[in-house]
Amino acid sequence: MLRNNRGQIFTLIEILVVVAIIAGVGLMLARGYLGGGAGGPGKAPTPKERALGVDCMNNLQQIRNAIEMYRQANEEKMPMSLAQLESSGVGSSITKCSVSGTPYSYDPATGRVWCATPGHERY
Repeated sequence: MLRNNRGQIFTLIEILVVVAIIAGVGLMLARGYLGGGAGGPGKAPTPKERALGVDCMNNLQQIRNAIEMYRQANEEKMPMSLAQLESSGVGSSITKCSVSGTPYSYDPATGRVWCATPGHERY
């Protein structure tokens, strides 16, 4: 038996409960930081995958805003390609999906831009 300064006795069961709690918290933290759940089909995406998806969504929104600015500055004409948007602040780094690295698709007839990466259809 172990005694503390006040003379109370810690039982073996109390010590085991504390060790079990510490081990459980350690396992939960390890699973969270080491990627216990990969975001495949039917699984929740990891925080990194969610962050990259948000980055892709933000890139598309910036490109859409640049297309609108281009139209207003050029008598309602659509840019023929995303490369023409460089004057509106769209660099080549944001014309690709953050997750897959594939360039965004663009239809110059309608001005629609979208990501072809699976799972990004709603962006």
